[in-house]
Amino acid sequence: MLKAVVIGLGTLIVIALAFVALGIVRKFSGSGAAAAPQAAAFSLAPGAKIVEMQSGSNRLILRVRAQGGAEEVDIIDTDDGRLVARIK
Repeated sequence: MLKAVVIGLGTLIVIALAFVALGIVRKFSGSGAAAAPQAAAFSLAPGAKIVEMQSGSNRLILRVRAQGGAEEVDIIDTDDGRLVARIK
């Protein structure tokens, strides 16, 4: 009985080491890795100024004044930098 338990645990250790080796190979080969973050897609219009800034959960809320004086609120996703909503 004890011999079967030792053989079973030894097999589990070998399988665990195989998974660790597979993980190391994947990490260094680049497969299975997350994509590199892209540059932010949001930019202000020429002459626009940020009047107020607030942050929420994964969101950046900007009150922006355009060169002509018109104001708008821009909501930006902080994870990828894309514009979620623009309120004029």
